[in-house]
Amino acid sequence: MSQPFLLLGLLLILAYFVLAAYRSYERNRLEPEDESWDEEWDCPECGFHVQAGTSCVYCGTSRPSAN
Repeated sequence: MSQPFLLLGLLLILAYFVLAAYRSYERNRLEPEDESWDEEWDCPECGFHVQAGTSCVYCGTSRPSAN
């Protein structure tokens, strides 16, 4: 008697995860990617070559804006 309810519960949980994954996929597909964090730059304070990110990992200086 409890076996059908257990199966129904598992199917509902699986359906919830599938729906959540699909909604996440749709939301991420429509948003443009911000790839500005991926640009390499040299820190003006210590000279370290930062390969990714918006601040230097050694001295904490923020990336200078590109004017």
